[in-house]
Amino acid sequence: MAATIKALEGDWQYVSEKGYDPVKVTVKNIMGSDWMVACMIPKGNSMVSMLKRDEGGKFSLVKLNCTNRECPKENKELEAEFKIFLEQGISNLLRDGKNLIIEAGGKQKQLVEDDVMQKHNEAQKAKLASAKGSGRFG
Repeated sequence: MAATIKALEGDWQYVSEKGYDPVKVTVKNIMGSDWMVACMIPKGNSMVSMLKRDEGGKFSLVKLNCTNRECPKENKELEAEFKIFLEQGISNLLRDGKNLIIEAGGKQKQLVEDDVMQKHNEAQKAKLASAKGSGRFG
């Protein structure tokens, strides 16, 4: 079960021809059966689903919080579609390689891994590795 939790957690993105920018999604197991799926389109609204996971691995919506500010017109249609999708309540999250499939209201959305932070962390590690041997600590 712990391996499954780690497989679902992380940063994802949903790319659609309906929007100029992708929907950025973060999945996090807060504690125990409590989960959070946070979604946002750059310069748009944030949409946060608070979920409970049952023993069978299925999810149920506890609360959906959405900010309500004006979204750029190039992303308006995509944001509205994603909000309607989330309002149905996420019922399942499935990992398929570098993809995450979110199910809600009998529909699915396929997201791809968003490895921007991973690339940033690798660059930081490389920078630190090249800085070693400065002589100060041996």
